[in-house]
Amino acid sequence: MYHRPIDLIRMFADLFQDLPPLTRGLYVPGAAVLVGYPVLSVLLGPGQGGQAFVTAFVIGFALQVAFGFEAMVRRLQARCSTKSTVVAALALVLLPLLVLVLVDDPVWCQRMQSAVYLAVGGLFWVDLVKGRVTTAATLWPDAGMRSHLPNLTRAMVLFNGTFLVLNETLIHTMGLSQWLVCWAVLPFVAQIVLRAMVLTVINLDDTGQPV
Repeated sequence: MYHRPIDLIRMFADLFQDLPPLTRGLYVPGAAVLVGYPVLSVLLGPGQGGQAFVTAFVIGFALQVAFGFEAMVRRLQARCSTKSTVVAALALVLLPLLVLVLVDDPVWCQRMQSAVYLAVGGLFWVDLVKGRVTTAATLWPDAGMRSHLPNLTRAMVLFNGTFLVLNETLIHTMGLSQWLVCWAVLPFVAQIVLRAMVLTVINLDDTGQPV
């Protein structure tokens, strides 16, 4: 019944129904950017659109990092000692923000999002190459998910690679303000796609066929 590709596509699409409530971490950074950018553009005046863009993005990115800080520390603890986790967490939080502030270039803001997808996807890729599920286990720690972690690791490599390509495509085809709007709503899209992807993996057995 489900052996045809069209059946798998239909099953994936059905998983977008009855979505759970979205968390503050998904909409607060984007809302801050969507409000901050036009306000800053007016306050800074004509010819300062780039500065308004960078400032608004840094605020939104900082909020995004703050909401994801606990999860990031949890993933680091699965790989590093406590001391190394503290050092790495501070570096991963402060270094990107410092770079964005010092460089003060809209293009670097856009590339920073690509760097996030590349870094996260790289973690899953390393696990995949080494036959581990360490990173996936920090996202799905429940015992019932253990058998799905290898496939979820593969799926997360694809997930982050796809959004990396998407971001690069948006950079090359959109203006700064349009890209910023896309960045603000992208977490919603990513959350919906991620949930559908996870449920798809759960409903597939080890042979790649639906259970």
